[in-house]
Amino acid sequence: MNLREKIEETKGFLKTELQKYQKPVIDASFGKDSMVMLHLLREAGFCLPICFYTSPWFPKKYEFAQWVIRENGLEVYDYPPIRTSMLYGKEIAAFCDEFMTSPVTTVAVPKNIVEYQDGDDESKFICGIGFFTRPCGTFVYPWDVAIVGHKNTDSDQIYGDVPLHTRILYRDAGPDYLYPIKDWSDADIWDYTEMFEIPVQLDRYDQKNRVEWEDKTRNSDYFEACIRCLDRRREGQKVFCPKLKTEIQNVSGVIKEFDYVPDYFGVKE
Repeated sequence: MNLREKIEETKGFLKTELQKYQKPVIDASFGKDSMVMLHLLREAGFCLPICFYTSPWFPKKYEFAQWVIRENGLEVYDYPPIRTSMLYGKEIAAFCDEFMTSPVTTVAVPKNIVEYQDGDDESKFICGIGFFTRPCGTFVYPWDVAIVGHKNTDSDQIYGDVPLHTRILYRDAGPDYLYPIKDWSDADIWDYTEMFEIPVQLDRYDQKNRVEWEDKTRNSDYFEACIRCLDRRREGQKVFCPKLKTEIQNVSGVIKEFDYVPDYFGVKE
């Protein structure tokens, strides 16, 4: 299918599937895929509430999202995670928030860590301990389906390539999930963005070259943090704490690690 055919097919998919649910919600990060997803939904005649999972640090990372919310009068919800943990990939670590979607289910939202290095400006980094002492709590999740702008061509810094197994994920508990743009490519997303003049977070994306900037200062998928005393890769070591200006013991043994691999993406063996 060419892009115009994909657009019409996706609108038809949304109209067909959303009529089966009572309380849909959009999971949005306000990245390029989310912005296309929001526009497609409105073009298809849907004005739905949004779940936008944020954190109390680095408010500048959310300035573009807050502008979009204000300019469009969007109905947006956020709530605290029920628990927090660490997540490790081959080359990068991440903080992981888990948000309740039912009494027995959660959705995991990782934040890739840009790690503090000796000589960095300490004021631009958070202490990782703060992530694990943030307020957490339960939440009565009222929605029965979540719409997500995940694509087959997406690649994750922790899990690698994450092709989807299905366009509709049915759950026995918690919401179902719809992935309307599953078969879209990055080129499709950028072409649609330009075709309909969708706003782009220009301090996150190099729109001309259709890539993310290397500098992650304004990228809400990344947190600048020092995790030396929490990092399992330094387990048992004494590490220098830039905040306390002294050596302290690594305590990664008491930090929960997120070890669940989501079952709806990745290459099935």
